[in-house]
Amino acid sequence: MAISSELLQTWVNAIKNGDPKQVTSLYHQDGILLGTFSAAERVGHELILEYFENLLKNPVEVDVISEHPHDFESSAVNSGLYNFVTDGKTIKARFSFVYTKSGEEWKIISHHSSILPET
Repeated sequence: MAISSELLQTWVNAIKNGDPKQVTSLYHQDGILLGTFSAAERVGHELILEYFENLLKNPVEVDVISEHPHDFESSAVNSGLYNFVTDGKTIKARFSFVYTKSGEEWKIISHHSSILPET
């Protein structure tokens, strides 16, 4: 399995666990999040944590529909489609994760997620 696929699954599992601190720990200290449910550009752990504290007030499931992993020596990219399921609603979205490797540790340096347009 591609490292970027494994990293995506780690993120999905952290979301399902509902712990904002666990999710935030997956991001690089200077990482950026362009979240699905916020217009704000969030750079750094403090703002990323705030986003996930709001998102995870209720249980959230993530179903990956498609992914396109590309792994390199010290970086990786994975883009595709996923659904968020919360409060009995399914929200279709698209994503791009960019990972960077520092030492032996992989972190999300950039994450963009947005609601899938109707057409």
